[in-house]
Amino acid sequence: MLIAESEASISRQPSPCPGVSTWISILFLSLALFAASACLAPASSPAADTPAKGASSLEGPSGDPLNLATYFTDEEIAGWKQYRMHKVWVHLIGLGAVLVFYLVLLTTGLNRALKRAAERASARLYASPALHRAGRRYPRLAGTVKIPERLFGGRQWLEVLLYCLLFLFLLRLFFFPQHFYSTYWYDLQQGLSNYSLRLWLVDYLKGLCLSTLLFSLMVFGIYGLMARVGRLWWVLLWAGVSVAIFAYVVIAPYGQYVYSHFRPLESGELRDRLEALAAKAGLPLEDILVVDASRRTKKVNAYLSGTGPSERIVLYDTLLDAFTPREITMILAHELAHWKEPHKKRSYAVFSLTVFCLLALAAFILRRGVRFRRLHYSSPADVAGLPVLFLTFFVAFQLLRPVNLYWKRAREIEADRRSLEFVCDPEAFISTQVKLARINHADVEPNPLLVFFFSSHPPFLERVETALEADCRETDVPHSPAGRGGKGPRP
Repeated sequence: MLIAESEASISRQPSPCPGVSTWISILFLSLALFAASACLAPASSPAADTPAKGASSLEGPSGDPLNLATYFTDEEIAGWKQYRMHKVWVHLIGLGAVLVFYLVLLTTGLNRALKRAAERASARLYASPALHRAGRRYPRLAGTVKIPERLFGGRQWLEVLLYCLLFLFLLRLFFFPQHFYSTYWYDLQQGLSNYSLRLWLVDYLKGLCLSTLLFSLMVFGIYGLMARVGRLWWVLLWAGVSVAIFAYVVIAPYGQYVYSHFRPLESGELRDRLEALAAKAGLPLEDILVVDASRRTKKVNAYLSGTGPSERIVLYDTLLDAFTPREITMILAHELAHWKEPHKKRSYAVFSLTVFCLLALAAFILRRGVRFRRLHYSSPADVAGLPVLFLTFFVAFQLLRPVNLYWKRAREIEADRRSLEFVCDPEAFISTQVKLARINHADVEPNPLLVFFFSSHPPFLERVETALEADCRETDVPHSPAGRGGKGPRP
């Protein structure tokens, strides 16, 4: 143990049969892996100035509905294209920087130097008289330290933890300039962000603490499994991930509570509309909340949070200022269409198979990479090979990205169609898409290659065409419970 050496520090061969404690470790590791890979930072996507409140009335297209000039000026289209291209270049530079970071770390032997530093620090801590005295004074603390010692078979757990912290320090230091530029400076200069420097720094520190904790748990768990069960680590991790996805769906939405404040939506026409729509879709609704997104962004959004009877509708406060109740109802109909997607079991099977293949590939590359001395790690369980593991994940994710984006665009089009079945209001659908494009500075005339490699949503005109093809003979907009018997007037 850390406080005083124990018998568990004697090295042993990994057992092929995981015990109960190992399966518990797999479960918590899987949750940490999901959370670390998720975007825990608050949404701060680029957005334009929101329209004036007087411009929020619905207006149908006065010209050709499939001509961009019907909705936007040439200056707007050109300016948004330039903005998006700049974002693409920043993204590509970031991808190149990731490759450079990992390759430098591996080929220069810096990964081995980090491990040696972690070993020296671990040895000093285990030899510290002060910690030995603390172990005798606080037996529970000493007993807690024995748990990771049993998992790793010695003090290697502390070396892994310290290596992870040193690795994260270098990672954050290397990418801080790009992160600051892309999430704060550029959008602020373009007038697309509400962030203050103080709030950005507070959010950055919160994200730093959360990501450090979760990333450390993830790395700690992976190498603990390697020490415990040897070459089967990736199979057990895959099993844990496949189960933990269900717990993650419940836990993940609460990450935003670290950054934002929520309040219930006031009673009135909008709340009545949304409650009626949720009832029509069969959503067991707990509440409708408004989040203070305007402190950070001019972006608008609405989403469903929670699961089962605790499901809630969450609206950005910027959405309430820029859109009419009828348009907000249309936005929620789109989210409900995602909620009622009929192919969730198939999606889960594809996800589980993808994770299986990625982990098998990572385990294979870790074993083969030992043969290359320039990578400076001695075995798959050597924590100096951590950059190899994450470089493998990074390259695999980038190769799978176009396939994933194609699937997402197909889901978005299907959700558009189904939303028009929930609320048969093409006029509100089109006016919503126009406002979203204007607020987010969307490239409404994108290059097909950019759509293929970077876009998770279909182009603007494709979505407009979906609305025009909807078989709607009359407007069907949910109203308050008292008015459900008729269609009611348009706002």
